[in-house]
Amino acid sequence: MAARMPKGPGARPPRARRCKELRVRAPKMPAMASCWYCNTELSETAQYCPACGHSQIDRSSSPLFGVVDPVTGIWNSKFINALIGQEANRAVRYHRPLSVLVVEIDHAEHIHNELGHVQVEGLLREISERLGRAIRDTDTVAFLDADGPPHFAIVLPETDEQGATLAADKIRRSIASHDFTSSGTWQRITVSCGAATIPVTSGMHDEAGFVGNRREYTGNLLREGYQALEAGRAAGTNRTSVGAYRS
Repeated sequence: MAARMPKGPGARPPRARRCKELRVRAPKMPAMASCWYCNTELSETAQYCPACGHSQIDRSSSPLFGVVDPVTGIWNSKFINALIGQEANRAVRYHRPLSVLVVEIDHAEHIHNELGHVQVEGLLREISERLGRAIRDTDTVAFLDADGPPHFAIVLPETDEQGATLAADKIRRSIASHDFTSSGTWQRITVSCGAATIPVTSGMHDEAGFVGNRREYTGNLLREGYQALEAGRAAGTNRTSVGAYRS
C-alpha cells in the first residue's frame, strides 16, 4: 500500500525530501590554504594573512621577500651571510667573541628517499621550529640554500668556543628528544654541528683570519663551520665539532 502524502499547511514533507533540502541549503566551506610566510591557516581567497600581514598575492611586496626561505619560513642564506659579515666585523672591532654553528641532519639521504616531497618540507619546518626554541633570543637561525643534505646556520653573538659547544649540545638534545612522526615515518632524528669562533684577542695577528688592529674580518666563519662539521663526521653522527678548522 503506497504511503500517503501529507496534506495541509502544517504538514511536514517526507524525510527524504527534507534531507535533500538540507543538503541544498548547507553552505559550502571555503577552500583552505596556508600563509607562505608563517603557515597560518587561512582562506584560499585571502589576500593578506591575518596573523603576520603578508600579502598572499604578491610576495615581492613583502619587505622580507628574498631573505626568507619559503619552505621553512626562517631566514635564508642570503640574509645569514650578510648578518655573519656584519657581526664578524663588529666582533673584530670591539674585540668580542662570536660563534657560528652549521647544523646538518644526519642520514638526510635516507630520510629524503623514504619520505615524499610534502613530508620532507613538513619535516624541515618542524626542525626549524625546534632549532628556534633551542637558541637564545639574541641568536639567529637560517636555512642554507645548499646542494646535498639540508643545512642550517645559527649565529651566536657574544659566544666563545665553550659557549658554542654548550649551544650545539643543547640543540642536538632538543632534536634527538623530539618525536617527528607527525611529519613522516621517521620518529627520531639527530643532527651534527660544526662551529667556528672569533675569539677575543688583543694581539696584532690572529690565525682566525683577522689582524688585531683591523676593523673588519677577513676570514669566512660559515666556511669554517662547514669544515668543522666535515672534520667531525669521521667520528660519527650526532656530534659537535668546534674550532676544527681555521682559515
